[in-house]
Amino acid sequence: MRIPLAWLNTTTSLPKLTLGASGIAFAVVLMFMQIGFLNGLFDSAVQVIRLIDADLILLSPARYTVPSEQRIRMQIVQRVQSHPLVDRAIPLYIDRALSEVRVMGNVSRSIRTIGVPSDADVFLSPEMNEKCKLLRNRNQALVDRRSKPKYGFEKQDIQRLREQEAELSGKTVEFEDWVDVGTDFVYDGTLIVSERGVDHFFPMRNPMGKPLEAVDLGLVRLKDKSPKNLEIAKNELEVMLGEAVQVMTRRELIDREIGFWARNTPIGAIFSIGTVMGLFVGVIICYQILFTDISDHLAEFATLKAMGYGALYFLRFILAQSFYLCVFGFFPGWLISWGLYYALAEWTGLVMRLTFPRVVLVFGLTYVMCTVSGLLAVRKLWAADPATLFK
Repeated sequence: MRIPLAWLNTTTSLPKLTLGASGIAFAVVLMFMQIGFLNGLFDSAVQVIRLIDADLILLSPARYTVPSEQRIRMQIVQRVQSHPLVDRAIPLYIDRALSEVRVMGNVSRSIRTIGVPSDADVFLSPEMNEKCKLLRNRNQALVDRRSKPKYGFEKQDIQRLREQEAELSGKTVEFEDWVDVGTDFVYDGTLIVSERGVDHFFPMRNPMGKPLEAVDLGLVRLKDKSPKNLEIAKNELEVMLGEAVQVMTRRELIDREIGFWARNTPIGAIFSIGTVMGLFVGVIICYQILFTDISDHLAEFATLKAMGYGALYFLRFILAQSFYLCVFGFFPGWLISWGLYYALAEWTGLVMRLTFPRVVLVFGLTYVMCTVSGLLAVRKLWAADPATLFK
């Protein structure tokens, strides 16, 4: 059985392989973290939209981003309910400007409060919907377990959470259980209350009428969820409601939110530059590894060159060695990044997802990084003259 020379040259010296793989793994972790932070911030900004169960979403055209508080009238949601293609239209309430929580022993802080109807399952998660049914009284709330520690919420013992003394907008609030939502650009924490809770805690949220008559998002579920029917329902609702209401699919709203934060903040540019810098660092590290290896074995390579092996052979040899370094460095970097993603998600409350497309992206960047390094390093072999080496 023939063993490729490039494989033997890569794996013969374990200390050298470990050192080389560590350098590549460092660059891989750097790229994973930059991409993770970038997508983590964007994913966190749309986490609530991903959690809700809706085929179409109604919102005010003036609501340029979900955290802004331009609202639509409850009558619009009720009107949509009568459309023949609509199975259910559900109001969703989101408050921040009037929402301040104070856990005894801590200062009062602004927090996002989401109000859900008691007679509807708002979320995709059955577990979250079951917990929302615990909100039988108007002064009860669910606590986002991933809220930042500055609020002082108990996050380990459910009984201690229920015994915590706290106020929401100056009124006593009782914590019932935890949910998992996460932080984002605007919110450091979240509470969930019933629609009765919205009426109780935020009586001034609608200067033009009753608190519940101002709806933040209208969640529309269709009887037939096929893509064709979704497009038909969207077009018909746009005609029915006119310019006073914007009708969007959940995917459209997610894309709009991510686009808003990408265009209006420097976050995208900062982390993209960080990813490119990680790529350059990896190119330099991998180049140094390959260049040193070529220098250490230049006499052997020169012998092969004198025997008649041409430039194409050496190119394949170095590119194969680059690929092996890519593999040996990528997988440890991937595992380290997975652990860091988990730790950072727990610490910051951000949504850190190590999705398959992102893993493939970083592997592709790592392969390009090692290939470019190999192309740069092989020039030394091409330039080597066996006659001068054996004088």
